[in-house]
Amino acid sequence: MVSKHYPRFRLTLPDGRSALREGLIFCFFMRRPHDDLSQAVTRTLDLYLDAVGREKLGWYVDMGDDLAPEESKGWAGAVRPLDGELWEKVRDELRARSSCILQLEEHENQVDGFRFEYHGRPREDLDLPGFVSAVSFWLPTEYLEERGPEHVKELAVAIARELPLDSGYASLAFNYLLESKPVMQLIQEQCFRYPGMDVHHLGTTSMYLGEKVRGAYWLNFYGQPLLDQLGGVEGLRARLTLPEVSIEELSAQKVLVSLGKWPEAGDVEQEREMQPYRSLARALEPYLYEEPGSRDITRRWQRRFLD
Repeated sequence: MVSKHYPRFRLTLPDGRSALREGLIFCFFMRRPHDDLSQAVTRTLDLYLDAVGREKLGWYVDMGDDLAPEESKGWAGAVRPLDGELWEKVRDELRARSSCILQLEEHENQVDGFRFEYHGRPREDLDLPGFVSAVSFWLPTEYLEERGPEHVKELAVAIARELPLDSGYASLAFNYLLESKPVMQLIQEQCFRYPGMDVHHLGTTSMYLGEKVRGAYWLNFYGQPLLDQLGGVEGLRARLTLPEVSIEELSAQKVLVSLGKWPEAGDVEQEREMQPYRSLARALEPYLYEEPGSRDITRRWQRRFLD
């Protein structure tokens, strides 16, 4: 099924592996060290697996890359099938006191619909102004089509409730394995036509985001201190008055701003203006993240709902 809400993107390598596809991503950012987040992140991984099926994550990317080079089959690290022993290793890493970097994939060395990635920072990193801990979850658009947007929203909200987040979002996205030339060329060709699709790199963002926010998305989660900086729930309601926008208090310290029932890619060639996204981007403008040293094209994309 081809949705009216977003396009299909599938980039396949000459050897048949998938390198890029359209999908969804949930991202959450926390200015807290891993040892404060370990239990909450473990609960969110279980929520995700319960929703999508534990078999959907089949491969572990060894970010320590402790296999011999001739054994390594991965691009980001040594990739191993997730058996019972490795699942216990995942749990041990999440329980570690200092820091944790995890990447779990659906398939070996190619992009598909499901992925879990976590960067849990050591306590000393948080003395640096930009560093945050970050976690992300991928879903394929087929999951959205089969379950519907309300189910996807409920899953994002359930995950957000577990995390002491500063900010977070759920969005359509260009999901890819590596920043290879054909992947980045396709994204650069299409990201301005479809401004509702996220271009993400969790590792880079977690180094520089600090207390900023990445932008306006389908589902937007705000915690403190950002929520107060935005004027609290009443300040957001006063500024975001379009009928497509809903604002829901998840707790005294956490709010969800939704920009419509479905996530929308937009299409500037079809003159889809995405006014709710532009309205939220204007409210967020003083707090928008700009990647240090970013090129003009990156800055243009980060301000795509403003300029």
